[in-house]
Amino acid sequence: MNHKLLLVKCITLMFRESQLPGAHENSGALVRSIINEIKEPQLAIGLDHERDITAALKKTALSMCEAPLDHEYEPNEILQQLKVDCGEDEKLYESFVEGIERELTESKIKKTAVNLRRSLNEYFREQKIQEIIFQASNKLRFNRTQVTNMKQFVAEVCSELEPYQVDATAKDPAIVAEVDLSRIDEVKHIFSEVQKTENGGGILRTGWQGVNRMLRGGFRRGQQTVIGALQHNFKTGFSLGAFIGVALFNEPEMIDATKKPLLLRISFEDDLELNFQYMYEVLMAFDGREAEIVKKTKEDFEAMSPEELDAYITKIAAYVQERMRVNGYEIKMLRVNPSEWTYKDLCNKILELEADGYEIHMCMVDYLPMMPTTGCLQGPTGTDVQDLYRRVRNFCSPRKIAFVTPHQLSTDAKQMIRDGKSDFVKELVGKGYYRGCKQIDQEVDLEIFIHIEKSNNESFLTIQRGKHRIIGQTDHRDLFCVLPFSKFGILFDVNGVDTTRKKVGGGPIGSNDETPFWAFDEAA
Repeated sequence: MNHKLLLVKCITLMFRESQLPGAHENSGALVRSIINEIKEPQLAIGLDHERDITAALKKTALSMCEAPLDHEYEPNEILQQLKVDCGEDEKLYESFVEGIERELTESKIKKTAVNLRRSLNEYFREQKIQEIIFQASNKLRFNRTQVTNMKQFVAEVCSELEPYQVDATAKDPAIVAEVDLSRIDEVKHIFSEVQKTENGGGILRTGWQGVNRMLRGGFRRGQQTVIGALQHNFKTGFSLGAFIGVALFNEPEMIDATKKPLLLRISFEDDLELNFQYMYEVLMAFDGREAEIVKKTKEDFEAMSPEELDAYITKIAAYVQERMRVNGYEIKMLRVNPSEWTYKDLCNKILELEADGYEIHMCMVDYLPMMPTTGCLQGPTGTDVQDLYRRVRNFCSPRKIAFVTPHQLSTDAKQMIRDGKSDFVKELVGKGYYRGCKQIDQEVDLEIFIHIEKSNNESFLTIQRGKHRIIGQTDHRDLFCVLPFSKFGILFDVNGVDTTRKKVGGGPIGSNDETPFWAFDEAA
């Protein structure tokens, strides 16, 4: 786009925006940015008055940027000024006449302004892309010694280009939802979505009654959940158990009925064989087939021949496949080397699955901070990790994907154990004791803290809910619960007897050893 056309578009845009009634803002900032990019010819040779014309039009455009928002231009007045600015360039002046002289309805003015603004933004976007690529090329060609890590260099360039990858003529991808209060159908849609959520739509319940009460039904699609715990405190077991429960106790509610519902779990740490073994034991125990389970350790797997391992895996895989797909969910589980993945690879995998016809209801990553933060904001300690959570949440939320990941707690939390703090998980709420970043709670929608406690040679998992972005308040009595361990992890109690405890070592709800939920008063 040459500088003359840019000036025509800038001045026409400012004129048309001045015609809109009750305007509270205009495109002055954008026009100033464009004007600053337009360079005047250095010499005016003979009858070529390009330099004078460019300077005059730039001055007119900038004066329009400085005018009050309520200033209304008379077409004849502005065209008179532009005729002087254009001098002997009649064709240039005619371009201004075509854009300014015609009378338009308010809706046509709005549409014209939007189109002009989009065109100028596209120009500015292309200029920035060229500048980034030009600078990167120069660095590679003339300062190669400054590029010590090619992979990191490419990632940094891609990160700079990322904001400009979107087609400016397409629907703005940053707009997740929009409602115009003048359109009753849009307002009704918002209220129907609220009602749907309050009645359980878009909620993925777990296999534990106490956890479901804590979450007011379960995980919500579109929300990001972090499960905080110290090392070796059942982060993987709890998250994997929750994943199994979502498949067993929920029937898919589709946004797009033409797609296939999918639950996705990505592990950066444990082999799929170990995950399948745990899933197999949990499912068998839930089906009342504990006596048939033969527990195997990592050493057992390593001692198997390839044929034995294949036969064993085939057997449990067939059973797990049947049980996990009982309600219609498709299940995908990945084992990924986190050193070779970034958040972009995670997002690309989700896009690939969507392109293959899946609607992803839950994505569980065990666990997110193991990925390098390449492409994320760098700064003070924790900035990159916080930005990693932000980017993943911003990607998953508009897609209505419930994103769940464990995160190890920091040494500050471990010190509380050394200090003998009672009710450990209750003390974690609001303190931001996450390893590598204290601001993760600012990004996520839901925090769950877990910790293993022992009493009389029995193990219990204490669970405390922290932050939760949700309408209304959750009963404070439901924010903490205790679940007993069995030989095969924590057994599901949905559709059965509630096994929730309110204290470590106590009996189940309603037993003589523990006060039931409904007997608590406000002072409890």
